[in-house]
Amino acid sequence: MNKTSVLISFSLILLIVSIIPLFYILREYWIEHQINERYEIHHAYQDSQVFGDMEAVPELTINDKNIKIIEEKTSKKAPLTSWDQDENVSPGDIVKIHLLLNDEEISKPDEIWLSNRNRGGRYFSWFDIVIVTDKLTGKKQINIVQRLTDNNQPMKSREWKIITITQDNDVSEEVLKYSERNDNKLGVKLINFSGTSLMSMGYYSDITKGYPNHFFPFIYPISTSIIGIFLLIISLNIVLYKKRLLLIEREL
Repeated sequence: MNKTSVLISFSLILLIVSIIPLFYILREYWIEHQINERYEIHHAYQDSQVFGDMEAVPELTINDKNIKIIEEKTSKKAPLTSWDQDENVSPGDIVKIHLLLNDEEISKPDEIWLSNRNRGGRYFSWFDIVIVTDKLTGKKQINIVQRLTDNNQPMKSREWKIITITQDNDVSEEVLKYSERNDNKLGVKLINFSGTSLMSMGYYSDITKGYPNHFFPFIYPISTSIIGIFLLIISLNIVLYKKRLLLIEREL
């Protein structure tokens, strides 16, 4: 095997092992870019407020929409997480959340674990309300995001409830499963934005959500892909150059 063949083989190996993860990374960034270009998302409460604070059950009024939360006690306590144990935090209550829009219940009540911590909100990592503006149409909607699975469930088993309230007060509800998240890309964005994901998740894969280091993704797969393409171009140019020389020699 000559040097050119070795160079081509090496470049193809680099591309083969790099192209799939690179495609996954580019796909995640492209979807994120598309959503950010299309939608503007912000929390429904003012910056000076802490939604779901430790002292009061929250109630929000947004234009003509009054959103109220009523807690139904279950007499159950949430199991302590490792962070709770490290910080000597007592177990929080498990309650069922009733959601009311203009004093009418709009969803089946589901359980959440109340936070007993002095920082963060009462419903931290479980519940949030956001306002979404479609930049293309100018329409606004309110989205209520609630995690349905508890802290001990693995990521692949997690589910969320997303309630949409339109400007006309039409209400719809969807359950988003982690395993089917690519069917609702805006829903994934809302879950990540609301902080109810516990761990950030991607639209198709979580490849961009890990902590970057020198090796990934800068050396692999980005640098390996660039080097593979560069070496392949060089090797193909060498092959073409040799073919031209061979044709010239035959003509002579």
